[in-house]
Amino acid sequence: MPGPRKYKPPQSDEPSPVQFGVLPTNRPIAVYYRQSTMGQVGNISTDMQQIDLPRYVMSLGWQQDLIIPIDEDEGVSGTKTIDERIGMSRLFDLIITRKIGAVAVQAEDRLFRDETQIQVNVFIDACVKNDIRVLTPYFKYNFADKHEGPYHRLLFRMRAEQAADFLNSYIRGRLHAARERMLIQGMWMGGPINLGFMVDDRKILPGGTPNPNWRKFQPFPPCAEVVVRIFETFIMLGGNRSATQRYLLENGPHFPDLDDPELMRQVPPGFYWKKPVRMLKRRGIYTVGSVALPNMLTNAVYLGHWVFKDQVVQWNNHPPIVTEDLFYQAFNYLSPYNLDGTPNEDHTPRLSYKHSTKKKKRDAYEPIYLGLVGSYYNGQWRNATAVWSTSSRAYAYAVNYRDDADIYQHLWSRRCDYFDKIINEMLFTKLQATFEPEVWNDVLGNATDDFHKERRMLQHQLQTVEQKMASLLDNFSYVQSQTLAQALERQFSEHEQEKVRLERKLNDLQQRIDQQESLIELAQKIDNVLQKWQKLGVLEKRGVAQMFIEQIVVTQAEKYRVADVKILWKDESADEFVLPWSAERWTLWLPAEVETLRQLLENNATQVEMAEALPDRNWRAIRIKIYEIIGKRSFYISPKPVRDEERYADYIARMERTGWNPPRHSGSRWIEEEIQQLDELLDKGATQLELCAALPHRSWAKIRRKITQLRGKEFKVTKPPVRMGKHDTIKDYLERHPELGAVAMNSSVSENCPRH
Repeated sequence: MPGPRKYKPPQSDEPSPVQFGVLPTNRPIAVYYRQSTMGQVGNISTDMQQIDLPRYVMSLGWQQDLIIPIDEDEGVSGTKTIDERIGMSRLFDLIITRKIGAVAVQAEDRLFRDETQIQVNVFIDACVKNDIRVLTPYFKYNFADKHEGPYHRLLFRMRAEQAADFLNSYIRGRLHAARERMLIQGMWMGGPINLGFMVDDRKILPGGTPNPNWRKFQPFPPCAEVVVRIFETFIMLGGNRSATQRYLLENGPHFPDLDDPELMRQVPPGFYWKKPVRMLKRRGIYTVGSVALPNMLTNAVYLGHWVFKDQVVQWNNHPPIVTEDLFYQAFNYLSPYNLDGTPNEDHTPRLSYKHSTKKKKRDAYEPIYLGLVGSYYNGQWRNATAVWSTSSRAYAYAVNYRDDADIYQHLWSRRCDYFDKIINEMLFTKLQATFEPEVWNDVLGNATDDFHKERRMLQHQLQTVEQKMASLLDNFSYVQSQTLAQALERQFSEHEQEKVRLERKLNDLQQRIDQQESLIELAQKIDNVLQKWQKLGVLEKRGVAQMFIEQIVVTQAEKYRVADVKILWKDESADEFVLPWSAERWTLWLPAEVETLRQLLENNATQVEMAEALPDRNWRAIRIKIYEIIGKRSFYISPKPVRDEERYADYIARMERTGWNPPRHSGSRWIEEEIQQLDELLDKGATQLELCAALPHRSWAKIRRKITQLRGKEFKVTKPPVRMGKHDTIKDYLERHPELGAVAMNSSVSENCPRH
């Protein structure tokens, strides 16, 4: 008789697979959306994928908070590999990390249109290993099922192969071939219509006969007349493109308003016209830009010929807009080749300086903050580029923009070595002062997350490809048919190429990881960054900068040719400073110094206190910075013992040499507080000695002159028994007559007011 049944414990902690036919509605589901081109965005397929598909998923039992939409592949071809698509890469990472239980897609071709089927097999393998369901409105795939899995995998491969075959055989083989055949015959088959033309869309003429000009260009008078004038203007200005653009913008002729519905009413019945997609308004008018102008002046379509793939395939295909003489006058200025591709012996270009296309190796300072520096112009961000200055033999950051005539204009430029030196100081100060360990860990940790995700995805793909290659090698030993052997060999070659591609991407990724890890190791020790900064290469310095700086915004100011610079840090803080045009003898004001000076001004600090608080600045630099802070050049302070070119240490050294004797004559500027104090003392009937004691840095002559300005020449002040010198201060007077000090200070008051 058998004994009691013995049960086995679970073999692993992994969740048990979902039973066949039971959907994992308790786990998140990814809803994948893709359109091949941006032109398809917004069509019926978009609504089906973004509206109907999530509703279908919810009808199967998923809650709204468990649905993860993936829509980054808008306008991305399905022929691209997994790692070449942002949305598919994100989806694949969710699969291999088991963060989802299913994938919903409108159709199999939304996932792949891979002719080699390599990406399809990689996707299926990931779903099998991680027990991921793939759902469409028409079928529910369970690749990992023990019984139905092989059939589901076969069915998915078959439909993915059909999607690739449709792209190759029908789209490329039939539709594209038919379209190219008609284009070669000189017929318009959709797409842009050259300015000045419309399309004759009458297949049958009113008399019932076939139209020989069906789908061919015909001049559109409202625009054709402008095209002729553009050719004439270009010839009139001697083939100068920039001058032509400026003249057309200022004086015309201008194209009619292409958005005006009245213009469409001028299109005859049976003809088709549409506005060029890339035609933009400049100053509220339509005119050609720097790219469209030379293209128009060298385009054989305006001479009546038809061009396909940069080759004239139909001569005299449609009525011309410009005469042959006018066309070739403009054409010979611009094109070194004739319309048949032979050299143009009549080519007479305008003389201009030609830059060498050969990359020159220059022994000069290379910019560190390239890619971070830029400016906003008309609301658009414009990155600074590094340009070589032949005059200074150095690189410079430069920001340019296109004006209304589509001509490049210069916004600002600064030498890279000078600019970077200032930003380096800001970076060092930031690293030393404000980055807490927690902030460092966040910044440095986030820098490695994307690397790990990309490596995980590439390694999984490489492993699947290698397994498939091993399987193909095993199959070779059983194949006797030459045709089948060739097919297997072709598949093996395709997988081998994919393996090389993935290994190359992994090697590149590993190099970036190694570089990042070295930067992280270096950056975690702030002192090492500062000490080894000069020994780091340009790329390593750029890496450190990009880890902590989000953006460097430069705003050019008209006055004094200075620029306002704002550094946006990755910890969401910001620093601002003023960048002058040149600073060979100028030192950057750090934000902390500016704040210190601002507080001193608010507290009415003396000149000596300001100089002591900013020991590295001479008084002239402090005074100019005060002008910037208060917004005007009318700052007065008294007393002013520190000279313009003196720092605090220089002032102390001078005072020690002179025995701490102040200068006999101080400046003549009176501040508002002094005037108010003097006025109050005069109202109280203060004596001469009392006035001089209240204003110890001023001589009696200066005080008397100010009293005359305030009260007039007739105003009298009581004087001491012993006469005071005209240029004496109170200190000078008491040094000569110390015995009279107490008596003098208690002498009679002014005759101009009652006694105390």
